[in-house]
Amino acid sequence: MLGAGFGGLTATLKLSKAIKRKGLGKNCRVFLFNKTSYQVYTPALYEIAAIPKGEANAVCLKTSICIDLEEIASREGFQFIGGEVKSLDPARKLITLASGETYNFDYLIVALGAETNYYNIPGLKEYSLPLKTFEDAIRLRNKTEEAVLSGISPIHVVIGGGGATGVELAAEFENFVCYLKEKLLPAKKICDVDIILVEGASDSLPGFESWLVRKARKRLEGLGVKILTGKIVAGVDGKTVTFKDGSTLPYHIFVWAGGVTPAEAIKNFGLNLSPKGRIIVNEYLEAAHHYIYAVGDNAEFTGKDGKPLPGNVPVAEAQARVAAKNIIAALQGMPHSQFFPMKKYPYILAVGRKYAIADLVFFHFSGFWGWCAKQLVELYYLIFVLGFRKALAMWRMSVKYQASND
Repeated sequence: MLGAGFGGLTATLKLSKAIKRKGLGKNCRVFLFNKTSYQVYTPALYEIAAIPKGEANAVCLKTSICIDLEEIASREGFQFIGGEVKSLDPARKLITLASGETYNFDYLIVALGAETNYYNIPGLKEYSLPLKTFEDAIRLRNKTEEAVLSGISPIHVVIGGGGATGVELAAEFENFVCYLKEKLLPAKKICDVDIILVEGASDSLPGFESWLVRKARKRLEGLGVKILTGKIVAGVDGKTVTFKDGSTLPYHIFVWAGGVTPAEAIKNFGLNLSPKGRIIVNEYLEAAHHYIYAVGDNAEFTGKDGKPLPGNVPVAEAQARVAAKNIIAALQGMPHSQFFPMKKYPYILAVGRKYAIADLVFFHFSGFWGWCAKQLVELYYLIFVLGFRKALAMWRMSVKYQASND
């Protein structure tokens, strides 16, 4: 297993449990490769970026969002190997790590996830702050506190990318910056901050249903977030964002949430890739070599509508379950199962201050109960990977920190 994101860890656990249940343990071993010793619960990264230093230091925050892989491995019986995957030799069934170590495999699932895509835009990588890792979230938090303490007035926070990450961060940061000013600069009574969400498409949340887009926009505007659409970033320097239409926008903090690309290492795997850099898979999620599978952001799976599936958590987890099932079937000489994507996947979008919009396929709701649903989804996942007692402890800590500045 390459990668310990939602797809990778789900597939690893499903495989480990199935091997035990079917008595295949004598001949089968499951290995999980990941460059860090933990999995980051990425849906809560925007929350980590908006928790003041005084509420929790980085060490405490890490325990509330990072899941220890070695602990799970010791309990579930698979082997965790820490290291960055560099390349793959499909014909020889050989994995090579950045350290130079090599490992053989019989079956493989590629689930290395995605990296921030800067689209070769001048200055974007050098001057923007991404939000893909725990370290990114802490860096953004610290940068924001520094801006508040410097006495800048007003603080201009520009968020490039009006997808789910950008919307959630914009909604959370409006309250976060005001909270920081009240706490760190109590003499200043006015919360003067401009949160500007920039999206290149004609509206924010491209790809989402129109009712959800309208509701999210209304919520953001009610919070004071400014939304600029049809603005494509052409370049960034240390102070200004320049758009393709020639207009500019000054900033003090610029966050880039405008797109992702599959992990760079996949280019060195010798597999057939789509124009977007994903591994082309068949209906069983197999690559051209039928003992290699790909899921989530790494899989190019085309639905009945002719469009690739979105790279979100429900899709990655659903594909991981099918890939794991097919490896077990291959080990037993049984027929494979096809992956049939749902017409619609559930989604919960947090929009600041214990408010979320929940689309659960058959019905939807918003407000505080939407936020509660988001917390229950997190608890459910943690129970799956950690067991009830440890999951409950981690979840309670996470909810405590996330609610600290609401």
